[in-house]
Amino acid sequence: MDAEPTPRSIDALNHRCEFEPTGASQFLGVIVWTDDPEVEPTVIVDRSPVALARTVAVTIHEMLEDSEAYTGATEFLQSNPPPQDWVLPEDVDAWMEVLREATPYPAYSFHRVPTTGGADGTNHTVVNRYLQHARQEREEALAPDPSPSTVAGRSAGRHLGR
Repeated sequence: MDAEPTPRSIDALNHRCEFEPTGASQFLGVIVWTDDPEVEPTVIVDRSPVALARTVAVTIHEMLEDSEAYTGATEFLQSNPPPQDWVLPEDVDAWMEVLREATPYPAYSFHRVPTTGGADGTNHTVVNRYLQHARQEREEALAPDPSPSTVAGRSAGRHLGR
C-alpha cells in the first residue's frame, strides 16, 4: 500500500475521511521541530482527526511558549489566538495554517493509517510500510540540497516571521 498524500489541513483529512469507505483507522500527527536530522519528530496518535489536530496545535503552542529556540515565537503567539480561544475545529485549523505560512518549523503533517487485520486489529505490515515510507519522505525533505543556490539561502529553520 502506498502512503496517502499528506493533506494541507485537518479539514482536508476530515473531508476525505467522510467520503472514503470506513474501516478501523488511526490518525497520526507528525511535528518536525527543526531541519536538524538529529532532532526526532514528535508523533501523536488519535482515533479522532479533530482531537488529533487540537492536540498537535496545543503541543506546538506549548513548545513555542516554553522554548527560546524559535525566533519570533513570542510575537507570533501574541498576534494569534491562544488555545483557550479555539472553540471550533476551524479555529484550530486556521491557527495551524497561519503557523505554516509564518515559518517552515515547527512543521506538521497529518496521516490516516488503516488498522485492520492482526490479532490486535492492526495490519502491522501495512502500518510499518506506511510509517517507513512517511519517515523516508520526511528524511528526504530534510536532507541538505547540495546545489549552491539553496545552500546560500538556507536558514536554520527556527525563525517565525513573514
